[in-house]
Amino acid sequence: MSSATHPKGMQMPTETTTAGGENRQDARKRRRLEVVLWVLGLIIFIIACVIIHLHPQPYPVDLSTTEAVQHANTPIPVLDVLNFPSLLNNPIPSAVALLVWVVGLLLIGLIAKLRRSAAVLWVMSAIFLAIAVMSSTGLNVLSDEIVGRPRPNPHTEPIQLHTPLVPFPTFPSGHTEHDIVYYGFLLYLSFTKPVREWRYHWWLLPFQLYAVFDIIAIGYSRIYLGDHWLTDVLGGYLEGAIYLFLFIFLYRWATGVIAQWLDKRRSRTVQSYVAR
Repeated sequence: MSSATHPKGMQMPTETTTAGGENRQDARKRRRLEVVLWVLGLIIFIIACVIIHLHPQPYPVDLSTTEAVQHANTPIPVLDVLNFPSLLNNPIPSAVALLVWVVGLLLIGLIAKLRRSAAVLWVMSAIFLAIAVMSSTGLNVLSDEIVGRPRPNPHTEPIQLHTPLVPFPTFPSGHTEHDIVYYGFLLYLSFTKPVREWRYHWWLLPFQLYAVFDIIAIGYSRIYLGDHWLTDVLGGYLEGAIYLFLFIFLYRWATGVIAQWLDKRRSRTVQSYVAR
């Protein structure tokens, strides 16, 4: 059976293709592998939380990594660039940036609606982005409280602290986890079918490059500033990846359900018109 495409631009799932236009058999094989890797990552994360909870003190690799990063004599302009993701990730600018993206996606959906295109995809993207970022932040706070690892303290460890000492637990790194989910989900959306088919999609290249830079630099920044240990950052990367792939899976599932619903509604409309 050939793939069917909704007149508003949404790819309809068929017996052989998914809502994203992929071969269904290949998609199932990839999905099985993704599930195995996701479960493995979750198990590793839980084990890491238990180990850190039982041994909250910094490990030798934590101390040596922080010392190496903070005494690397990196030029100030380079440090400013590398630390920018941490500044952007503070509560107020982070909330403003999320609001801008959500409103922007909704506006694109409104424009698509006026042009009789697939507005529902943009609305779903905005909703899933907001839910993914906010819920993962809440789960990170819960993980931090359960593990209960104290923050790096310059009064007890031989490190420098470039930000105010906060009394919140430190494992896994919330900034790192947030950026993985936030920029990772935006990156995923930038490669989905509606965006790829946009004639000016190459305008997104600078953003995509920044998103990759932010995801890489945030870990370095958290260690340099003295806010987190290396193991906190690695835990944040793993936690963020777990949440990111979970929400991508839910987004794909919801997109498929919506596509099938639209297809059925279109079929009923056509049948009703023919019956007249």
